[in-house]
Amino acid sequence: MLLQDVQSPGSAAMQGLGSGQPLPAARVASSFDDLRPAEAQRVESGAWFSGLSLTLRQAVLSRSRVHRVRRGATLLKRGSVATDWIGVAGGALGLAAQGRDGRGFTLDLLAPGDWYGDIALVDGGAVDLDIVAQTHSTVLLVDRSALQQLIHSQPELRAALLQLDCRRLRHMFRRLEELQTLALSQRVALQLQRLLRQFGRPGDKPSAGWQIDLTLTQGDLASLLGASRQRINGVLRQLQADGILGSSHGRIEVLQPQQLVDVAQGRRLLDTAGV
Repeated sequence: MLLQDVQSPGSAAMQGLGSGQPLPAARVASSFDDLRPAEAQRVESGAWFSGLSLTLRQAVLSRSRVHRVRRGATLLKRGSVATDWIGVAGGALGLAAQGRDGRGFTLDLLAPGDWYGDIALVDGGAVDLDIVAQTHSTVLLVDRSALQQLIHSQPELRAALLQLDCRRLRHMFRRLEELQTLALSQRVALQLQRLLRQFGRPGDKPSAGWQIDLTLTQGDLASLLGASRQRINGVLRQLQADGILGSSHGRIEVLQPQQLVDVAQGRRLLDTAGV
């Protein structure tokens, strides 16, 4: 079966530091230099961060502390007091919430190079969403006082944060439009395209196409797309039957990226009767 429903990140066996309590100081390194070379490169090459001046990038990194968290760990809980601005150096973080019916959903995933959490630190409001490690992850943390100092001492950062938040708002508007107007097969294809941009790498063999280098279950995709696991399973099976996706367990293989684009744009329709 494509994307088996394995144990979820929040399960007891993998939860680790996922209690929402402050993470132990013993797990915190002291500076950007504690990042692995690949992690440092991902931070520096992030779409938003790489556009900052060298002076500002160095100022942000000098005030960052490195934190390594286990899969399932909760960095910040919805409704809590905001403590840190978060940059992702490795792994993936989920922005999660829970509906009134108790069902959880993931609004979005943060990939290496992404930054999040500045709004609550600037306006003094509570944290809007749970921030949970989707996999073992490495993050940079800039505390509230350090961020405030940066905003006052580095005028460039004010405009840069505004651009970052505008970019995030536009992204969320697109996600909302997709939810309201597109068929599930298109939404699945669009989400897989996003995951390819965030976590994609060439497959291990020339014939393997591209692989999304992140373990996701059908439940994880259902949470991201606001659909049932059964309906997600139906779409994935059809994409696999059409040769667009491979049959790897635990990793999504995209064998025909252009055909996936065609599904996402509605130019190719899937036979998903009953899904």
